[in-house]
Formats: sequence, structure tokens, C-alpha cells
Amino acid sequence: MFKVGLLFPGQGSQFPGMGKEVINDMPEATKIMENANNILGFDIGQIILNGDEELLKRTEIAQPAIFIVSAIHLAKLSKKQIRFDIVAGHSLGEYTALYAACSLSFADGLNLVRKRGLLMADTVGLPEGSMAAIMGLDIETIRSIVGNYSQLCVANINSKSQIVVSGPISSIDESLESFIEAGATKVIKLKVSGAFHSCLMNEAAQKLAEIIHITKFSEPKTPIIPNYSAAATADPEIIKECLIKQMTNPVKWLDTIILMKELGVKEVYEVGPGEVLKRLVPTITTKIKCLSY
Repeated sequence: MFKVGLLFPGQGSQFPGMGKEVINDMPEATKIMENANNILGFDIGQIILNGDEELLKRTEIAQPAIFIVSAIHLAKLSKKQIRFDIVAGHSLGEYTALYAACSLSFADGLNLVRKRGLLMADTVGLPEGSMAAIMGLDIETIRSIVGNYSQLCVANINSKSQIVVSGPISSIDESLESFIEAGATKVIKLKVSGAFHSCLMNEAAQKLAEIIHITKFSEPKTPIIPNYSAAATADPEIIKECLIKQMTNPVKWLDTIILMKELGVKEVYEVGPGEVLKRLVPTITTKIKCLSY
């Protein structure tokens, strides 16, 4: 039976200065940041620690930035000798989860998320995309509304009452009133620069697939629950396919946490900037405790 799980946040969790407290307390974190700068060929550390919010919102910057800061937090957790049995990451966070499970090296993981961000940002000829979180409506009601708007789709099923939709900005803006009229308690446009987990990512997914297939994935030391399947696996080939399909399909976070509970996970740590996932867990189950490190 699994006991401890690690959760890794995705895009939208970024903020200027994230990770600064860990870097100040742990000299090893500076080495991770310097290594990341060398791998990427530019000073992303400066952007993370001193950049403005709009720059960090750009997906080609946000994705490697969150990966790096999550890796720094993971180093802090490892230093405290906290052991874990299973991992999962929300969207982008799935790559950090694979790094934590030793399926991906730091360099390969960082290069992948950088290229993923660039591909997702480079949606030439497509409508500009966005995402919005809908609170207080069930999935059936949301799906019925989504079908009324061009290229709008369900992107993240975060909990029974928090679901994210994705699509062109025009469709997002036009649909928000419909969700409110249907009884949504709150609608929030997210701090992202694209329509992630939607059909607008088809071309990016095809190009990312080529890169994923030539990247070395080792068998993870602990199982991972991919977003696409919400089924635990340690098979590198399944992991690759799920990463590719994740680009254009919903993140099944509700099912992921439910599965952790069913597998016997009693405690989880959110490893990375912010506490988005930590706040979600109690809305899904009270059987799993969210701990700090």
C-alpha cells in the first residue's frame, strides 16, 4: 500500500520571486539555478527572481521556470529525507513528477518543458487562446455549455466543483456569462497565455511527440499517475504516450487524487511554487492529509 504522494503544480502557479526563500536557505538551490541557466543558454534565474508577472506568464518562460523552482523545492524535501511512494503532476507538473521519480534527468526534463512551452506559444495562424476556471458547476452542465462555443472544451477536471475550460479568447469571454447564468459561483480567467489541453494544441502535440520519442525515459523508481489516463504506471512507453496525449486532452486531477486515496496514500506534499494543489485535495477527499516540509 502506498503511503506518501508528491504533487507537482503546473502553469498558473508562477509568481515573481518564487523559490527565493529556498535559495536563501539552501546553497544547493543556487547550483540548480546555475545549472538551469547553462542548460537553457540564458539567465532564467534572473527572470524567476526579479522578472515581472507578465514575463513569467509567457508559457515559454513559465514552464521551465516552474520546473526549475519545483526541482529546487524537491531538493529541499530530499534534504529532509522525506520518502515517497507515488507521484503526480498537474499538466506541466507531470514532467517534474517524472524527474522526481528518476524517469527523466534534470537536463532532459528542463529541455522538454522549454520546447513544450515554445511549441505551445507558437500557435501561428490559430486564434489567441485562454483558459477559465469555473466553480460550482458539475461536469455535465459545463460540457453542455462548452458545446455552444467554437473550439471551447473542458481542459482540467480539478475537482467536482472546479473545472477549467480552454479555447479561443473570444469563446472564453463569450461563455463566461453562460456559466454564471447556469449557477456557477465564480468564474476566473487564468494567468496563462494559451488554450492548453484543447484542439488548438494539435500541431504542438505532434511536434512535441517527435521530441519525446527521442528523449530517454527510464523506468521510474516510484509509479506515476499520468494526467491523461489517471492510472498508475511505471512503463516508460505508456508515460511517453500519456505526455503526448495530455497536450490535447483534459487533466483528470479529480480522478488522480481519488486513485491516490484508493491506493492507500495517507499524506501528500505539494512540491513547487504556491499551494494550488494543496488547497484542492481537501475538496476531493478528507482521507489524505496535506503536509508542509
